[in-house]
Amino acid sequence: MLTTFDRYLLKRYFHVFFIGFIATYGLYVVFDGFTNIDEFQAGLKEGDSSGSLLWLMSKFYLYQSSIFFDMVSPILTVLAAVVVFSLLVRHGELNPVLSAGIPTYRLAIPLTVATVIVNCVIVANQELIIPRIADKVQAERGNMDTSSQFVEPVYDFSTRIMINGQELYLTEKRMLNAEFVLSKPTVHDFVTVKAENAFYLTETETRPGGWILKNATPKYDDLEIAEFARKMILPGKEPNDIFIVTDVGCDQLCNRNFSSMVSTPELIARINNPSFSDLSIRKQTLDLHSRLTRPFMNLIAVLMAIPFVLRKESRSQILNIAICSCVMGVIFAISQFFMYLGSASLLKPDQAAWFPVITNGTLAAWFSNRVQT
Repeated sequence: MLTTFDRYLLKRYFHVFFIGFIATYGLYVVFDGFTNIDEFQAGLKEGDSSGSLLWLMSKFYLYQSSIFFDMVSPILTVLAAVVVFSLLVRHGELNPVLSAGIPTYRLAIPLTVATVIVNCVIVANQELIIPRIADKVQAERGNMDTSSQFVEPVYDFSTRIMINGQELYLTEKRMLNAEFVLSKPTVHDFVTVKAENAFYLTETETRPGGWILKNATPKYDDLEIAEFARKMILPGKEPNDIFIVTDVGCDQLCNRNFSSMVSTPELIARINNPSFSDLSIRKQTLDLHSRLTRPFMNLIAVLMAIPFVLRKESRSQILNIAICSCVMGVIFAISQFFMYLGSASLLKPDQAAWFPVITNGTLAAWFSNRVQT
């Protein structure tokens, strides 16, 4: 049961958190908006008013706010806790509480609850919102309906097909100037199947997932396909179309090393996908474990801040905040160090992600006796 003082701390915490988010995101919008104003104006039609420009910018930055929240929320989580405790000291509200015999870490309960709530919002944003608006987030500033991306060539290890193209339109799931290089033993000799437009069809109960190449050259009848490969290279419904079965979809052909825009089930499916290389699977496994440990790291950072902001026998609150900032920097450096070891294959992905939790959690417990009582 939360007391009146607990609710007071919760209210102050979320007040600082929301004000901090609005201030930082507002600064980003102003800076980015004025820097790229020409791109927004290029997306306007003839006769559009300034109101249309504002609407276009508002819609773009509304989608971007989800990504921005995912990036800055861990920082704001710790910053809000530091500000709340600093205000307690600044306004003389801490000493009466301690004089009543209430331990300092009892005050951490409402902030722990607040951190858990923020973590739940972060997870909901990551799992439910970002994957659904991924194409809008990556769209051009002047045209929200066109999310063109440069294609990063991918070799499908399960089908032995090299997939390449010029541009990828995520909203339409369309690839411009697609090239599929078929190699032995899939075909008799190396051949590149080209198409001006290729569309990705997701897997259904009656059809596997794959790319349908429109007006492909060479034609399907001209390909010398091995018998075992006829299940993955099929003729399309139209005479000149070719359907190639593959698990490599649009999200794997652009920004495939950035898994921040896919949900956890999709990320697990990528890891279990035989189409990817071992290096790519390792990177995504590391991202998966990092995603799982992020709520714990946020909570540990808040608990770590308490003994430094409320340091016993302290002469200056500003000095306390400065020391706390340095400690937060050390925590970040430890996490990045282990992530580097994991990406360099010096540690297993799970070890690289979970060792910082163990290390920083141990440090938080070790420094707990420094808190003012």
